[in-house]
Amino acid sequence: MIRLNDEFIPSSERNRPSGEIANWVALLKHGDPAEQRRAVEELIALNAQAELTGCLHCKDSNVVLLATAGLWECWLNERGESARQMMDEGIELMNAGHLAAAAKIFLGLIKKFPDWAEAINKQATLLYARGEPAESLALCKKVVALKPHHFGAWNGMALCGVQLEDWQTALAAAERALEIQPTAESNLEIVRLAKIKLSGE
Repeated sequence: MIRLNDEFIPSSERNRPSGEIANWVALLKHGDPAEQRRAVEELIALNAQAELTGCLHCKDSNVVLLATAGLWECWLNERGESARQMMDEGIELMNAGHLAAAAKIFLGLIKKFPDWAEAINKQATLLYARGEPAESLALCKKVVALKPHHFGAWNGMALCGVQLEDWQTALAAAERALEIQPTAESNLEIVRLAKIKLSGE
């Protein structure tokens, strides 16, 4: 999995009035590059997931990229620093192809934090990589039940639908992902393919 968010790990916890969130969003949308980076770091620290999700609809591709990275950071950070370190280790193992070792970490995190959407999502990603799309799909459904705006899990559902040749699932999931993240090319491609398959062409 390509991670866009490595450079956006907040350096420290910051407590700010929620009224400042709107100012950081405005700076993310209209600031210069340095101001945009600062804004997304502050929004991550404030766990401003709804506002970052809204920024996915911006026409400025850099704002979308930053907001996407910011959301991944929020999701990964939800259970604290120690859990994040374990998650990072699991992701590194998965990316290196050590799927059994990565699964041990992800399943351990799920056992400890059964409602942590991102731990479930990473295990879903691993199952997909291991060639188990039906099992991955089931976990993706759990992720979106916990976090309805998790565009990554909706995309995962769409990819599983393609692998399973379940074109209705692929289409519905890709369309939902596009409602959240309109510029995601992979979902546009899945929508086109699913519509072709469903039309019988």
